[in-house]
Amino acid sequence: MIQVLLVAFGGAIGALMRYLTSLATVRIIGKSRVLTGTVAANSLGCLLAGILLGWVSVVEHPGENIVLFLTIGILGSYTTFSTFSLELSRLLKKPYPELLTYLFLQMVVVIGLAALGYLSAILLAGRIYG
Repeated sequence: MIQVLLVAFGGAIGALMRYLTSLATVRIIGKSRVLTGTVAANSLGCLLAGILLGWVSVVEHPGENIVLFLTIGILGSYTTFSTFSLELSRLLKKPYPELLTYLFLQMVVVIGLAALGYLSAILLAGRIYG
C-alpha cells in the first residue's frame, strides 16, 4: 500500500512540475507549435530519468520505494506521451517543416537526452566510487 501512495504522491508532484514547465516554456520562448512545454518536459524528464537510472545501476540502490516515487511517480507524471500524441495530431495539418522539427525534438533529442543522462551518471559514479 505504501508503494501506491508513493507513486500517487510523486504523480501529483510531477503533474505540478509539468504544468509549471508549460507556463515557463511559453514565458521564455513564447507560443510555438514546435517548442512546446511538452518538448521541454519530455526533454528534461528523460534526461533526469537517464541520470537517475544510470546512477542507480552503478551506485548502491537507494531502495525500491524511492525509485518508484521518483521514476513512475514524479517522472512518469512529468513526461507525457498523451500530450505528445495530441500535439503531433495537430501538427499533421501544418507545414511539414514544423512536423518534422517536432518529431525530431521528441524522438531523437529526447531519447538522446535519456541516453546522455544515463551515460553521464555511469561515468560520474565511476569517478566517484571507482
